Amino acid sequence: MELADLKRNWNEILDELERSNRIAWLVFFDARLVSLTGSVLTIDFLDRNKLAAGHDFESHISANQLAALQQAIRKILTVDLSIEVAK
Repeated sequence: MELADLKRNWNEILDELERSNRIAWLVFFDARLVSLTGSVLTIDFLDRNKLAAGHDFESHISANQLAALQQAIRKILTVDLSIEVAK
């Protein structure tokens, strides 16, 4: 699995996440895929300032929302990944 594979399938992963957990979808919709090292996916929200007021979603991500994203990735790509949020 390469980062390019995740990026290529990201919209499908987000579609699955929207169906299964709309709150998690709202959180991760604006996430940027930074790196994939082994089985650890790192995401960030560097584009948050493109909105007039910005947002601080990364400080509000719950374990349940991370689990929902992991499940969506598993369903679409049949791979188990840990997810880290870059600070």
